[in-house]
Amino acid sequence: MKNIFILILTVFLLSLWSGKDSYAKEIRYNGTEQKIYVIPGEPTQVVFPSKVEGGFKNKDSRVAIEKHDNYLIIFAKPGLSLEGEGIIIQIDDKRTYSLRVMPADNNNQREGNVMINDLRPPMITEEEEVVKGKPSAITELMKNLILIAEFGKKKGAAGYRRSNQYSGETIMYDGTLKATLDEVFIGTNLWGYVVSVENLLDTTQKINPASFRLDGTRAIAAQRWELAPKPQTAEQERAGAHKGKVYIITRSRRG
Repeated sequence: MKNIFILILTVFLLSLWSGKDSYAKEIRYNGTEQKIYVIPGEPTQVVFPSKVEGGFKNKDSRVAIEKHDNYLIIFAKPGLSLEGEGIIIQIDDKRTYSLRVMPADNNNQREGNVMINDLRPPMITEEEEVVKGKPSAITELMKNLILIAEFGKKKGAAGYRRSNQYSGETIMYDGTLKATLDEVFIGTNLWGYVVSVENLLDTTQKINPASFRLDGTRAIAAQRWELAPKPQTAEQERAGAHKGKVYIITRSRRG
């Protein structure tokens, strides 16, 4: 009830904060990358369904991010490329959001206030045990899986052995979706799996988290929960929106 009240209040406040060079925008997030248009030096507020846990961006990013409970203030620096920059945001229930910060132009005004609405279920499948004052092991492992798979982090997750023994092995193929194992991170209490998925249909397909639930699953997340149709052009192939990553964290399978 408290979260609903906060969300309603936030919408109300955002409706009061407007100007001639900015306007409120609602994004109904479906798992695919969404664009947010900004002007360097001008702030843009992005509100999420619940508390923001962290954000991932390139090392030499021209985008600065300030975190405030369930929203971010984004500042673009001069020199932001015309192609924009991708960032990934994770909230406290493990859902992630892929956003592309783009420079505003004549066709796309600056968006001063953006509200993210998300009908996807929370990605926490069981209640986590959180040590006060410290990030949970599940949160930390999930963050590392995303950084490694999507942002090219070189070092593995501390305390986990990285195994590529079964890399490339098909773990699901039903004629509509193909899933292959990238790698496994093996720890004392938790294991993390990075899986590549590909849509084989000519229509958009939503990923069912239940299809990737293993014994002892603690959390499931995805780069995108909705995959674009199988590409028909070289441009669509390069965009790669028909592919994505799924991250699975389970209890240790030893013993």
